[in-house]
Amino acid sequence: MPVIGAHVEARKGLWNAFRNAAAIGADAIQVHPTPPGFWGSPKPSDEDVERFRQEYADAGRPPFFFHAVYLINLASDDAKVHPRSESTLAGYLAAADRLGIDGVIFHVGSHRGIGFEAALPGITERMRRALERADPQHTRLLIENNAGTGGCVGARFEEIRAMVDAVGDPRVGSCLDTCHAFASGYDLRTEAGAREVVDEWERVVGLDRLDAIHCNDSMSGLGSNRDRHQNIGLGEIGEEGFRALLHDSRLAKLPFILEVPGFEGLGPDAANVAILRRLAA
Repeated sequence: MPVIGAHVEARKGLWNAFRNAAAIGADAIQVHPTPPGFWGSPKPSDEDVERFRQEYADAGRPPFFFHAVYLINLASDDAKVHPRSESTLAGYLAAADRLGIDGVIFHVGSHRGIGFEAALPGITERMRRALERADPQHTRLLIENNAGTGGCVGARFEEIRAMVDAVGDPRVGSCLDTCHAFASGYDLRTEAGAREVVDEWERVVGLDRLDAIHCNDSMSGLGSNRDRHQNIGLGEIGEEGFRALLHDSRLAKLPFILEVPGFEGLGPDAANVAILRRLAA
């Protein structure tokens, strides 16, 4: 059975993520270690690292990921934006590696009209420099697909593969977001459709490059290019598609991480975790 997880709060110490995840029954964890709408990367003290590592071990070392800030844009040729993006991403990787967690998930950004092929060399160079600066020994850098709004790169699986190949570093992997894929035109609504999407990912990107799944229903329709997450089963994808993904043996060892609004609007909750467990049973 896949590992069911969620994005949780980690205020007043990253180690609080373990308690918050346990409270909703999540067995895999994602957090924003810094406010997602502001520049900056986590800078844990030696004491923070020691306490986190101890509580991480006590919790059984569940899959644990950082989600980097949304301001990062490695596809931009803006002389102010891409240095800050590179520095922030390097800081995230360095902190994650000190803590011993699994990966840093991030959005590459928008090419702002110049096109993916023109932006790819800059993306590649900046991603390589971030990896070189951080030199992570354990943590992986995971490119997340996106909904395709505003020239954002990575909406098509071919672009994910092109970026992974261009960087050419085994520490680079990927994260598949179901809402983003659906908004980009990948139809996950039926068992057959979900299987075809996984087939396409396997053919184009490779399942060996897939580290995590963001498990989100979609408020918006197929191919809408709108990033609007919905609780599982209440959106345009529906339960059948998620049941198929959860039962696909190729995804059996991957963490399925909820980023849904929750039934009280406070983010992933026990009710959504329970829905995924029911669908996976």
